[in-house]
Amino acid sequence: MQYVLTLLLINAFVLLLCGVLTLAGRLLRQAGRARLQINEQPREADCGQSLLNALAQQNVFLPAACGGKGTCGRCEVRVVEGGSPATTLEKLQLPADRLAALARLACQAKVRGDMKVEIAAALLGAGSYLVRLESGEKVAADIRTLRFSLPEGRNLEFLPGQYMQIVFNQPWERVLRAYSIASAPSEKQSFSLDVQLVAGGLVSSHLHAMQPGDQIEVTGPFGDMTLSPKQHSSPLLLVAGGVGLAPLRSMVAALHESGFAAPVFLFHGARSRENLYNEEFFRALARSCPNFHYFPALSRPMLEDGWTGQKGMIHEILAAKMPALPATGLLAFICGPKPMMEAVNKVLVAGNVPSDRIFTDPFDF
Repeated sequence: MQYVLTLLLINAFVLLLCGVLTLAGRLLRQAGRARLQINEQPREADCGQSLLNALAQQNVFLPAACGGKGTCGRCEVRVVEGGSPATTLEKLQLPADRLAALARLACQAKVRGDMKVEIAAALLGAGSYLVRLESGEKVAADIRTLRFSLPEGRNLEFLPGQYMQIVFNQPWERVLRAYSIASAPSEKQSFSLDVQLVAGGLVSSHLHAMQPGDQIEVTGPFGDMTLSPKQHSSPLLLVAGGVGLAPLRSMVAALHESGFAAPVFLFHGARSRENLYNEEFFRALARSCPNFHYFPALSRPMLEDGWTGQKGMIHEILAAKMPALPATGLLAFICGPKPMMEAVNKVLVAGNVPSDRIFTDPFDF
């Protein structure tokens, strides 16, 4: 009896504590509506939410590759008036001079009252689409290529290298995840994503479970690591680690359509052969197009792989090949885990590639 009474008292205390916390949350959070001025355009928004979500409700979609966790720094805006104080994450992501110039991360700034916000024009071109899965193909042990079609009458304009954000709505939060577009920009009514299954990953698990006909919301396109048509005439170095190949696949597709006017060197690193995807396509492309050169490498090939190609980390393979690459005019695009990108960047700098000709897109935030 004493044991049961103790359990009841504990449960009662927990319920009371939850009630107090809920009440405190409501008292501390401002309720109601606030005026939200976006680039001189008057709007309204609910108080108590992040500025990122408030903007999305106004059909203003910002990049948030980290899912709104404040670690990618891509949703930067200027909060001219109003808003909550800068958070610790913002102080880590934004230099002091930009903070002094009223820069904020929209995912961290809270709508507490009336706000005046300024957003760069380059960030205002993204849209929201309810897309349908047309096909899904397993291309590696943990990677699935998904092809989505846009609603009838809508086209997607993007540059190779940009990404889309998957919007996964849950009752308690709006989850965002960024995935690079892997298809050519000429396919305006559809696009492909290479999705790696992450252990315990909420969105990647959902995407891997999707079946043709299923729908999901996406926003975009976003991203600054882009290949413009005027760059097609420059010698290009593309370096990918794992599924970081996705945006470079889009670049290769666009270059293939334009005829490979200049040399293109694609380096792709993976752990073992089961993680190396699109290998046969790129090998065939290299055989048919003299200006396209393909260098796959495995860091930990398995015995059953029967691998006779390059072995080692992709930056080591690149370092060995650097003397054979064009000495001038080279543009480099790198995508993959941050440690891999940092190692590749060091190789390029040591090879006298100017930093303003090196473009990167990390996918782990």
